[in-house]
Amino acid sequence: MPPFHLLNKVLMKQEDPAGVQSDRRSHKRFRVKEGALAFLDTVPGTIVDISEGGMAIHYVVFEREPERQFRLDIFFAADDFYLADIPSELVSDVRSQPESQFSAVRVKRLGIRFGELDDEQKARLKYFILHNTVAEA
Repeated sequence: MPPFHLLNKVLMKQEDPAGVQSDRRSHKRFRVKEGALAFLDTVPGTIVDISEGGMAIHYVVFEREPERQFRLDIFFAADDFYLADIPSELVSDVRSQPESQFSAVRVKRLGIRFGELDDEQKARLKYFILHNTVAEA
């Protein structure tokens, strides 16, 4: 039987001794069907992938950057799905390349971690993942 630290490394995909960082997520990520949106206040972002612990979205920055902590809503018209008021935290913020280098539009890929969800939010999120994703990310 392997030592605990090796088992933990396999399960959590932590940094190896050489310093190579890898995925440390505790929830599987799934690619979302096209058309699913996350609203940060009134600004929509396209959901790229999602898990029970968080999501990644493409987000157009207009006048102001998103806050570090916020609440968001998930909307998907094809399934008549709406999940409101999810406590969230911004964990990564990477600029994506616009389609044209002359574009004034700033698009970012935001990594978002969900905060403490109530039982109904957890159940609705699981439903969304089960019915509105296409593959493991």
